[in-house]
Amino acid sequence: MKKWLLGLIPVMMAVGCGRQQPSPLGNLGKPSISDSLIYYYGLIQGEEYLQAARTDTAMLSSRERERFLKGLKDGLNAVAEVNDTYNRGLETGVALALNLYEYNRLYGIDLNRDLLYQSVAFALQSDTLPSDAETMRLFREVVAKLDFQKRAEMIANMHLSLQAEAKRLKMKKISNDLYVTDANHGEGDSIRRGDLVFATLNYILENGQNLEMPSSQQLVVGNPTMPAVMTRVYTRMKKGGSAQYATTAEALFGQHSFQLGLRGDEVVLMSVEINNVENPDTTGKRKDIAI
Repeated sequence: MKKWLLGLIPVMMAVGCGRQQPSPLGNLGKPSISDSLIYYYGLIQGEEYLQAARTDTAMLSSRERERFLKGLKDGLNAVAEVNDTYNRGLETGVALALNLYEYNRLYGIDLNRDLLYQSVAFALQSDTLPSDAETMRLFREVVAKLDFQKRAEMIANMHLSLQAEAKRLKMKKISNDLYVTDANHGEGDSIRRGDLVFATLNYILENGQNLEMPSSQQLVVGNPTMPAVMTRVYTRMKKGGSAQYATTAEALFGQHSFQLGLRGDEVVLMSVEINNVENPDTTGKRKDIAI
């Protein structure tokens, strides 16, 4: 046992004495160094569970804690200390089972565990396997297909949610991603790509929560960073115009939706006012943007 560990154990035992519940060490009389080591190692693992529970409060329930402890005990009892190769296979099997669980949850499928086992066994026993690079290429192709199917389903569900909310609000359809209620049509010509627009925007979720994003914007319509749905919004409006739109977080914010704490299929209600428009044909400041 290293000297630093021997010096650390008394400190750790003093910290542990502050717990309200009696510790397992109390049943051992005078604990040995190895008993103290494993006790505090267990506390560290328990704290990791509680740390994860801070972002998933369901894990704090008695039922979920008992499930975790059952899985923990099953795992501890499964390891055969006399055979390293068996333990390696066990570790791989548990890791693969967890991966299958995540794939099933992510893609809504039911992966065949028996086929997975047979595939691993075939790889260990066959002399005619494709190259690693070829196998990885084929695997990535299948994952890409699953991603495409999942995204197609997500978009379909997203459009249904948006359609239902727009119907409730009696809004007019512009596209699958955009609905509108016009308040003031404004004056002059419609805004074109390349125009400099001064606009006031407000974003509210369907539950009434205000996203509290910057409301005043000065932007060039159709610039490469502008979402297609916003280009569609501006090019149907005029100077002095105002309207209320319904779209989705995915259409509006794209991959940044998650950073804003939003699901891609969440409906976002948006009010837009066009305060001023500078047309490049009359000001000579800029040319139309090619998109």
